[in-house]
Amino acid sequence: MLAAALTGCGSQPEPQAANIASAAPKETGYIAKVTALPPRQLNGVLYRAIDDAKQPCQGVAAVTRQADRKGKPVWAVRCIEGSAWLVALGDDGVAEVTGIPARAGG
Repeated sequence: MLAAALTGCGSQPEPQAANIASAAPKETGYIAKVTALPPRQLNGVLYRAIDDAKQPCQGVAAVTRQADRKGKPVWAVRCIEGSAWLVALGDDGVAEVTGIPARAGG
């Protein structure tokens, strides 16, 4: 009867806090689109990633696909002037660009 009286007064039950785990980021299909590109367009994407990272690259001379790292596809990129970079792409479109040490003798 007390519950009926409280309901009649317009009081609402307090919402319970839910224990919700954070969801994994939604895949956008970006990686699938990039890996399906023809070589010249892939070179353009990788060049743009290097340029956006403000790293020196006069143009892409060679690209070699590497083993995925942490679920991200990785490419080794050698630029025309000799700089070398590893480019890892996330499905969110964010690229991680890191330098590759120069080898002795070239």
